[in-house]
Parts: sequence; structure tokens; C-alpha cells
Amino acid sequence: MADKDSTYDAPWAADLRHRAEPNRLRPADGSAFDRAKQFEGTFAKVPSATATRDLRGAHHLPTLDASQHQEPSYYDVPMLKRPVWKWQIASYFYLGGMSAGAYLIARVADRVAGDAHRNVARAGTWLSLVALVPCPPLLIDDLGDPRRFHHMLRVFKPSSPMNIGTWTLVGYSGMVGASVLREWLRDRGQPPEDQPGAKGILVRRWLGWHDVLGIPLAIGIAGYTGVLLSCTSNPLWCRNPWLGPLFSASAMSTGAEAISLALDCTSKSSDRLEASQRVLRRIDTTAHLAEAACAGGFDRQAGEKAQPLKQGSVRQVHRLALGGLVGSEVLKLLPVGRRLRKPVRMAAAALGLAAGFALRWSMIYGGKEAADNPHLARANSRPQS
Repeated sequence: MADKDSTYDAPWAADLRHRAEPNRLRPADGSAFDRAKQFEGTFAKVPSATATRDLRGAHHLPTLDASQHQEPSYYDVPMLKRPVWKWQIASYFYLGGMSAGAYLIARVADRVAGDAHRNVARAGTWLSLVALVPCPPLLIDDLGDPRRFHHMLRVFKPSSPMNIGTWTLVGYSGMVGASVLREWLRDRGQPPEDQPGAKGILVRRWLGWHDVLGIPLAIGIAGYTGVLLSCTSNPLWCRNPWLGPLFSASAMSTGAEAISLALDCTSKSSDRLEASQRVLRRIDTTAHLAEAACAGGFDRQAGEKAQPLKQGSVRQVHRLALGGLVGSEVLKLLPVGRRLRKPVRMAAAALGLAAGFALRWSMIYGGKEAADNPHLARANSRPQS
């Protein structure tokens, strides 16, 4: 019959004993490493390093390197799960913002400028639809089941940014559809507001209420994605009030750049085109300035929690987001002749659009790296000063 205490001589028994500092990093073979360090401490007064090596060799003790045989401690285990969002959500954030920015510019141009910037209103309206159409499929594909999108519409929960965003997207889609229908009738020479008598008055009033409702919904689509991120526990996004304004400013800039690029691709050079492009340039520059200010505010608010954007794998993408914003403005200031004005303007618009996409991409994938960093999660849980 085996001795009942022989079980405690098993190799794994040492791992069951109490350790004074259980959370400290330790080698995988802790007992052998401790014996080696104890042996070295016994002969710490030996003056010669060669003698120490000889003694170690004489007793056949292994030379262990703690840095090569470390197990993760409690403090190295991620506290949060990584966001499951992929390219679909980054694309939805980008296209939804572009659609909202183009819609806002089109509606203001239609209401304020009238026929003077009719081309801006028309291009912005159609662009808002083109950019919006892929958004629901991208959301549904990310959810994995079309019924999940439908289930979010079964409740109305004002405290949930995701639920409010879903309802805003649905309402905004209706406003965009009505605007496109209006532009289609105008292109056919049948503007609805020119109907004679009482019918025309009713149509004009309906169009006025349409814009009153559509503009707030577009503003919501432009910025709610940033608010949604700031309401999560992810260290990069959590409680950062600059995310919503940052995404809103980026939406206006990408909307203006998309309209500018569309006009240059579909229209011949003319005084009317140049006048419209000057207005779009002012809108784009103002939005870029606001975007740069919000990016600086975001960085100051995040502090060390912005580390994934500066040192992580997405740092190059984030640099493209900031560098593309500056490069777009530099291209606008180049003193070029009339022949090169249009190509340079198109290049500036394309660079600005790429910067807008890079901003969303770096934010989404930077959040994944932030969730994997337990140090940032602990920094995020500290009380706010």
C-alpha cells in the first residue's frame, strides 16, 4: 500500500503551495529557477565571475533566464473583450457620415442659394442616396442575422445610442428618398413646388416641413456614431466628449469633398462651376479646421489611452487621417494655372476622402488593441479628476 503522503512529492505539488506574491511574474519552472538563484546568492561574495560559473557547472545547476520563461500574471490578462466590429462598421461609419454631410449641404444650398447653386443641391442629394444605400446591408451583414436589425425597431429606448441611431437611420432614409424624388421630378421638368393654386402651396409647405425634419436627422447620423463609441467601456473611446464632434466635422468635410469631386467629374468648366467650387472649398476648409480642433481635444482627453493610435499597428492609418487632412488643404493653396486647377482640386478632394475613411478605420481597429491592453483598462477605471 502506497504511503498516503507520497502524493505530495509529485512535481505539480509545488504549484499548490501558498506563494507570498502570487501575482508577480515568475518563470514557468519556478522551483528550478529559485534553486539556481539561491545557489548564486550563497556564493554572492565570490569575487570572480569565472569562479561563480565554475561552481555552477560543478553542481550541474541550470542557467535560467526569467524573461524567457514567464507566465502571464493577473495584471497581464485583458479585462475587456475586443470589439467584434470589422470593416463593415468602419465603412458604415464613413458612408453614413458622408451621406449626412452631402444631404446637409444640398438642403442648405437649395433653401438659401436657390438657382445660383442648383448644381450643388442636385449633386448633394443624389450623393446622399448613393452613400446611404450600402449602409443597411453593411449593418445587417455585421449583425449576422437580418432579424436582429428588425428586432431593434421593435422597441424605442432613448437611453441606448444604438437604438436611437437605428431609428434615426430609418427616419433619415425616408428624408433622403423624398429629396431624391423631388430632384427626379425637377430633372423631368415637373418641379412639385411649381404646381398651380392650392396644390402648389401645400407642396411648398410640405417641402418646408420635410427640410425641418430632415436636417436634424442628418445631423444625428453625422455624429451619433462617435457618441455611440464614447458610451462603451473601451479605453480608447470611453467618456471622450470629442468623438461626436470629431465625426460630425469629418462628415461635413467628406460630404463637401464628395460633392466637389462629383461636380468636377460630371460638369464642364464654367463660371457657375467655379463659383460652386469656391463655396464648397470654404465649407471643406471650415470643416477641416473644426476636425483638427476636435482631434486635438480628443487626444488631450484620451491621454495615455490614445496609445494604440500612436504606437499600435494602426498608427500609420491614423497618420494618414491627420496627414491627409493637412495635405488636402495644402493642395488647395498651390498657385496653379487654370489648366491644372481642376486636377489639383480633384486630388485634394480625393485625399480628403481618404483621410475621412482612415479616421474611422483607425478608431475602430485602434479600439481592438486598446481592449487588449489591461494597463489602459485600469487607467480608464480611475476616477476622473
